[in-house]
Amino acid sequence: MEGYAKVAQLMATYEEFAILRRFKRLNYQNLLYLQAQIIHLEDSLGTLVDQDATHSKRKEYVEDWWKLAHGKGRAGRAQWQKVRRIRKKLKEYNEALLQQVYISRLDGPNSLDLEFLRSWFERPSMGCFPIRGLDYNAWEQRLENDLVAIKPRVPPDPLSRWITNTIFPLYHRVFGFRFHVRKVLRPSSKLCPADNQLTSKNADSTGVGDGLYTYEESLLGSVVNIITTVVAAVLPLLSIVILYVVNSDATRLGIIVVFSACFALVLAVMTNARRIEVFAATAA
Repeated sequence: MEGYAKVAQLMATYEEFAILRRFKRLNYQNLLYLQAQIIHLEDSLGTLVDQDATHSKRKEYVEDWWKLAHGKGRAGRAQWQKVRRIRKKLKEYNEALLQQVYISRLDGPNSLDLEFLRSWFERPSMGCFPIRGLDYNAWEQRLENDLVAIKPRVPPDPLSRWITNTIFPLYHRVFGFRFHVRKVLRPSSKLCPADNQLTSKNADSTGVGDGLYTYEESLLGSVVNIITTVVAAVLPLLSIVILYVVNSDATRLGIIVVFSACFALVLAVMTNARRIEVFAATAA
């Protein structure tokens, strides 16, 4: 499997790497052209309406659709033909406008996923430059703000985001890649020479290259749940113990303030609670 088929296989297998251009500038330019065409058609329609209003047989067009739609002669049909042209152009414009509204709401790619995709394209053991045309540059850094992810990885809270973007990559670089190592033989290629290399037991075997390591999202969820549960259990008990040990009322008030701030911080970092919910929980 080579070329576009190989890239498509990667995106189909790991949908977080399905990253494509959204062509913002071209889409807006297309909308501007359509808008300009409709404005000119609108102006032409206004001229025809004014002309027909001064004609003895066509002045009733503004009040009678039947006469407007069944006018006789080239001049008699001109206004209705213009309306039909505007109708088609409005449909095209509205569809493009709604599509752009939808596209603009799509999330961009995760920075780590985009970084990996660029690396995958260049590594001999993975993509090995599967696309060699002008569109190879579609994922370069200067176009990063014009990229859209079909199924982006969006962690639900700051803690999950930190673990996903920082802890897991660090864990993999230091420990993860060392586990369950085995040899995988890849066929050689003139453009992309390969040899025996060590890859993980969980390395990719779907035809998109060797050296892809996968971690189940459920593992991340379990880690976050354990941390959140431990903090939720320990924080209230810790505040009670400290308040019990301290005898000074002034110090106790200070400790209450500190633990209230810690509680609000934990809610903001470890959950996806809204601001109003954080305020309500802290006040309670």
